Amino acid sequence: MKRILIFFFFISLFSQAQTQNLDWEDLFSYYSIQDVSTGAGKIFAAAENSVFSYRRGTQEIEKISSIQGLSSEKINTIYFSANYNLLFIGYKSGLIDVYNPQDKTVLKVVDIIEKVTIPPTNRRINHFYEYENKLLISTNYGISEFRMNNLEFGDTYLIGDSGEQLTVTQTTVFNNKIYAATQGGGIRFADVNSSNLVDFSIWQNISNNSFRGVVNLSNSLYVINNSNSLQELQGNTFVNRDQFNQEVKDFRVNEENLIVTTSNRIKVYNNQLNTLINISNFGDVPVNLSSATIYQQVIYLGDLSEGLLSTTASNTAAFQYLSPDGPLRNDVFGLSVIPNELWVTYGDYDVFFDPYPLKRAGVSHLINEEWINIPFANLDNTEEIARSAINPTNTSQVYLSSFFGGLLEIQENELQNVYDITNSPLQSVINNDVRVNGIAFDRDGNLWGNVSRVDNGLFKLSSGGGFQVFDTSEIAPGSGSDNLGLTELIIDNSGNIYFGSYIDGVIGYQPSTNTFAKVKGLETAGNLPDNYVKSLALDNNNQLWIGTSRGLRVLFGPSGIFENPNTSTNEIIILDDDGVAQELLAGSSISAITVDGNNNKWIATEAGAFYLSSNGQETIYRFTTENSPLPSNSVTDIEIDESTGKVYIGTTNGLVAFRGTATSSAETFEKVRAFPNPVRPGYSGMVTIDGLREGANVKITDIEGNLVYEIISEGGSVQWDSRAFGKHKVASGVYMVLITSDDQLETKVTKIMVIR
Repeated sequence: MKRILIFFFFISLFSQAQTQNLDWEDLFSYYSIQDVSTGAGKIFAAAENSVFSYRRGTQEIEKISSIQGLSSEKINTIYFSANYNLLFIGYKSGLIDVYNPQDKTVLKVVDIIEKVTIPPTNRRINHFYEYENKLLISTNYGISEFRMNNLEFGDTYLIGDSGEQLTVTQTTVFNNKIYAATQGGGIRFADVNSSNLVDFSIWQNISNNSFRGVVNLSNSLYVINNSNSLQELQGNTFVNRDQFNQEVKDFRVNEENLIVTTSNRIKVYNNQLNTLINISNFGDVPVNLSSATIYQQVIYLGDLSEGLLSTTASNTAAFQYLSPDGPLRNDVFGLSVIPNELWVTYGDYDVFFDPYPLKRAGVSHLINEEWINIPFANLDNTEEIARSAINPTNTSQVYLSSFFGGLLEIQENELQNVYDITNSPLQSVINNDVRVNGIAFDRDGNLWGNVSRVDNGLFKLSSGGGFQVFDTSEIAPGSGSDNLGLTELIIDNSGNIYFGSYIDGVIGYQPSTNTFAKVKGLETAGNLPDNYVKSLALDNNNQLWIGTSRGLRVLFGPSGIFENPNTSTNEIIILDDDGVAQELLAGSSISAITVDGNNNKWIATEAGAFYLSSNGQETIYRFTTENSPLPSNSVTDIEIDESTGKVYIGTTNGLVAFRGTATSSAETFEKVRAFPNPVRPGYSGMVTIDGLREGANVKITDIEGNLVYEIISEGGSVQWDSRAFGKHKVASGVYMVLITSDDQLETKVTKIMVIR
């Protein structure tokens, strides 16, 4: 293959000007371990989309994720080369990342994924095997050779009967022959020193069965077949040595030991194939193992839900949990935020609001940078937890909506109540299938929510604990109709309720008049691009931003729909680079809209995250997997901690935090600060001044009083590009920041040091 290598250094991955100086944080789950490897005094564990290392002596943990330049695709296998001090990460897509722990660089090897003759389903990286200065890469198409001394691809071996692609699960070298375990092609072998390994005809095969693995242990060759039999290969004869009653997940040699892993068993043999360790009783740990290894007499286990575990041969009943703290899962559906707290939910449904297969996921709570995970079992085994709502008058009380099991009340991270058809007026689709989705608190501490596919599609749970339900069968027919689901619910400052629907657009309810209204699509005055409304947000000017499955709309004065049934929404028209007018985000499926302290909008789409100016005319940022650490372009939700400006971005492949610049307006200037400060040589990003009151006048002058910048704060913060009114960069020196409130009753002075 032709060499196609792309270097990504620690910061240069984010090479676009808009992202290179802004902070990101990975909040990934490291509890679903796909593979483990050892070397250099460390254990490397691959989670779904990232890796971490654990150093035995110091117990130091280092995360290696998209923040450092990894690809955030689905990992299948990893291998650490002690000879070259490199970590190889193989993805299901065929991509390979090579991570250097010394200089923290990532080399992306894209040859396989760009090979058009290999179908995408055949590009999966199954295994790495190091021999001399080469890495043999087992894939679903065959074997590729990678030269470790110059990090270049060598030859590729297609070893099917007629040279066709054949799935290779594992390789080893034994008695100067390469042995390959294949699916449906038996064990294939050829002389490792042959100059013509690309010729399929020189590859011989033993059996035509399927094999999960092949290893070399102390001059003996062992295989695992698809019947989970451990066999020794003696010449062309398979000799049974052991039998496993479950699928073998991992088969490897380390420290002269043979290790066989099933989902609930670890068996370790010495080089004479005598059993050293046999762990099948894990006590209260509900294991679902993927891999295991031994390093310096300690057994390390990769589990698909419990993370990285360790135990010892002397006490296999005691386990240590080694994964870094994080949320339960990476497939984020919903987020809720208050200052210094974040709730994460994982429930889901398809485009037709079908929640099956039901997800048993629990919820996660980040508070003061510590994770508290509430597992499925602690939620009365309630599936499909979709959204969360934090009580603004009692933040320890949180309600969770289940798109199958009703409404849950949490107090101090403990389940208090589950409301369904047995103890509330909530209605079910069938049996006890109660599909609660959008929930939100009003100013009086009452919880409002919607229920899909029933007649009483709106409910209110008062602060005193009483339920009230509202008939939505006329405004949005639910039970037995095509209206398969109701979506996000929000409440304006007057107490009016708005929520989205599958076929009825935006539905509104005005409690003061007991009136329902709705805004529908293009066939009516509503002007929605599609009646499937997925997301809603009220901005600081009381404008309703509406995200549909096919675009964005804005409704000015949304309460007007209760008086005028022909109220129309408005598209946002922008000019492209050629000066041609076009609709903003036309055709985009918009899963979430969030408004920050400056009235700018964050938009979650299936094509990344957009950060728009207050009127939508300017795209300030667009983050994708190509230009940022975003782990997936399928963004499901975005929320902002207005006390810090931190923006949480949830995706189908993980959660990240972006250090935004917009904070909520402060009451005083007591906590005004400027950062970074000092501005050091080489820094080309923005200087943020926060802790401001809305409408504050901010002047920046040099030490002699010459004005270099002036701006009015729209929220709690402003930014300065360290230029004199956007022109030339200011010189080194101390710059005065003079702040005056809009009523001119409060002032503040701070300083910024600029070093060129």
